Amino acid sequence: MFQKGKEKTGGRIKGTSTNKVSNEIRLASAMLLEGQIDVLEQLLPTLKPNDYLKALQMLFKVAVPIQKQIEVDTIEHPTNFQIEIIETLKGYNDKDVDAAIDTHVKNQNK
Repeated sequence: MFQKGKEKTGGRIKGTSTNKVSNEIRLASAMLLEGQIDVLEQLLPTLKPNDYLKALQMLFKVAVPIQKQIEVDTIEHPTNFQIEIIETLKGYNDKDVDAAIDTHVKNQNK
C-alpha cells in the first residue's frame, strides 16, 4: 500500500521500462538487415529518388524506435468574472465609515 514519504520497495526497477518483446523484435530485425547489407548497398543506389526515400523510411522504422507524441492538457482559467458588492455597511453613513477607517489606520501605525 502506498504511504507518503515511504521509500519505494519492489516493482519495476528504474530505467527498465522498455518492452522485452519490442526489444527482441528490434534485435531480430537488425540481425536480418545485417545479413542483407551487401544487397542493400547494391540495390538502394539503383532506385528512383522517390523509391529510395521510401526504402530508407521503411528501414528506419525497423531500426529506430518511433517517438510518440505527448499531449499536454492546459487548464484554462475563466477570464470573465463578476464582482458582487455586499452591502454590509448599509446602516452606516459615510462619515462614520471614514472615522472607523481613520481610527483603524491610527491603531495600525502605533
